[in-house]
Amino acid sequence: MSSPIVVGVSPTTGSPAALRWAAQEARLRGTTVRAVLAWRPARAPVASGGRPPVGLTQAPTDYAAEAQEKLRGFVVAALGTDDGVECTAVKGNEVGALLAASDDAQLMVIGEPRPGRLASVRASLVAPQVLHRAQCPVVALPAVAAGADC
Repeated sequence: MSSPIVVGVSPTTGSPAALRWAAQEARLRGTTVRAVLAWRPARAPVASGGRPPVGLTQAPTDYAAEAQEKLRGFVVAALGTDDGVECTAVKGNEVGALLAASDDAQLMVIGEPRPGRLASVRASLVAPQVLHRAQCPVVALPAVAAGADC
């Protein structure tokens, strides 16, 4: 089997246009899609003095499983199924996750964030870093071309 097409999936939008574009390109190339979502565990609340509040008990959370499930949901919402899509939820930042997941990729697809979103400030820093550091070609779908969902 040939190298996969890696597609970055945004935790805020689900990147449906990027997923659809990557799936269509994978069909044309006769390869698979690897959808990648970066995640980080939630920070515990702190009280004054930098300590956790007294009496606060948190049930243990499996953040990796939650991220994996969220990613599968994004893929199914965009493509109608997750069949043939390798879903990879990676602990860490977006750039590191995409670069690690694309080591063996023939192509990477990323969607630009929607203009005007607070989350887009940080996300807008991902594309230039990925473009300069990726070891494979990168397709960056602009928000206008991708529609309002990427």
